[in-house]
Amino acid sequence: MRKHFLTTLIAGLAGVVFSATSCDPVESTPDPVFPDFVEKTVAAGETVELSFSANQDWTVSIPAAEAGTYFRLTDGSTQSFAVKGEAGDHTVSVVVIGEQDFENHELTVSMTMGDRTEAIAEITLPALERYMNISRAVFNADKTDFATGEDGSYEYEQIEADSEIELIWPASISLADNPYRNYILVDSSVEWAASKKADWISFSPASGSAGQTVVEISCNLSDLSLEEGVDLTGTFTVSGEGVSPTVLSVKAASAYGLSKFVGIPEDKVLAFDADGIYQGQGGMGPFYGNVVSGEKIVYYCYYSRNEYAPAMPYKTSSSNSIISVEDEWTDGAGTGLISRNVSISMSLNDSEGPRTATLLAIPSSAAPDGDMMLIDFSEDGMSTVIKPEYQQYIIATCEQDGKQSEEFGCVAGEGFDGTAAVFEEFPTSFEELDPDDPDYGDIAPIIEMGGKAYRVTYNSEEAEGSVLSITGEYGTATINPYGITWLYFPEYDPETSRFDTDMFSVYMTGNPDSPENVEKGSKAYLNFMTSMSGDPSVLIIFVKNY
Repeated sequence: MRKHFLTTLIAGLAGVVFSATSCDPVESTPDPVFPDFVEKTVAAGETVELSFSANQDWTVSIPAAEAGTYFRLTDGSTQSFAVKGEAGDHTVSVVVIGEQDFENHELTVSMTMGDRTEAIAEITLPALERYMNISRAVFNADKTDFATGEDGSYEYEQIEADSEIELIWPASISLADNPYRNYILVDSSVEWAASKKADWISFSPASGSAGQTVVEISCNLSDLSLEEGVDLTGTFTVSGEGVSPTVLSVKAASAYGLSKFVGIPEDKVLAFDADGIYQGQGGMGPFYGNVVSGEKIVYYCYYSRNEYAPAMPYKTSSSNSIISVEDEWTDGAGTGLISRNVSISMSLNDSEGPRTATLLAIPSSAAPDGDMMLIDFSEDGMSTVIKPEYQQYIIATCEQDGKQSEEFGCVAGEGFDGTAAVFEEFPTSFEELDPDDPDYGDIAPIIEMGGKAYRVTYNSEEAEGSVLSITGEYGTATINPYGITWLYFPEYDPETSRFDTDMFSVYMTGNPDSPENVEKGSKAYLNFMTSMSGDPSVLIIFVKNY
């Protein structure tokens, strides 16, 4: 009986235990929660941040083959194809490490939690657009050069296929290897190259990479036609992979009647002194430059000979021209445009007033039959003007100084110390002369006539050889009394009555190689004639006072 009770109790307890156990809740893993799907188009160098809150341990990954050399994952420290982490808030970044090309590159970003994997992002690096745009340089209003912006660079206008590119000699180009030129701007996303169908066309550069490239299109001077109205024409093609080629035409106008001068100042003014020396280029001679033409040039000087006569044109080879031009043109030297040296000078201007002349350079084919055909007279016949059709050939205005007459006189030089050798200049006003001066009778008539007078006194033999200087121009200089030898100037020529230098030495004991004994108080006179009247206009009195 007791045994049966224990067995029943144990069985009952076991049932209670089983019953209690079967009533506890069972622990389970929650379902993973994935972030919202992201679609993003990116650019090279961009970073895409993917932020999420994970409820399980997680792994974010990208396929290596799909990522290629364009994408990587990073958790802020390293870059790889997979990043792991525990449950919680996190940010994973996709870094675009590749450059755009001409293909789309798409990347799928996946997240794995537990036994589930889902795509959480689709990132696209789009393909580059293939394009090629061509612009040409814009001419200025006068079509003498290319228009420039505020920064000095050329301005461009976009053009379409079959447009024309005209070559000119721009004013800003002095004398390059190929002065006939134009410019195009190639703006392209692909590599490009230019090809030509005319040998006379040159490109620099002839090809380029993606981006903007300025191309100089040119031709040699020798390729230009010298026939009137005959232009050079041709075509060229600019091609790039995956874009439609652009065919453009190019033209270089005939060089018939063309003349270009190189070296003329920008203001077109050539300044000369009274002697005809050009004041630029060191002031040592004529103006030197270059001229380019396909034929001989006829040069004209247009000026008025005096203020009362109308300006007239003269060939520079005529005796009436005040401008002289030396051009190294040689007949039959070759074909095409020829570059050569040229010099421009002006004849001596003897007048005190300045003078101005216009210089024209006209190709032989355009030159008038006669000089007077260059100008039109006013209705009253008192003035003239260069005809409009010839004004384009004006190359410079030549301006010349008048003769600067230095007033004649005498200046004391080396040796005149005021004691051994004394130099005196008398007043130029007659009223200021001292009537008691011992030489008053000699100097008064000269001063009264507007001349000058000086006195040189030697008080010691140390004064011998002291130097005087002459300023200005004079006619002759004579010694009085005639034939004396004790007043001696080594630089003086008795036969011509002139000094061979502006500076001369004075000896009052004659030639120092054979000195003479001269009485103290001896006087002699040097008379300078500065006019054709024969009257002495300058007098120097020499006194030996020792």
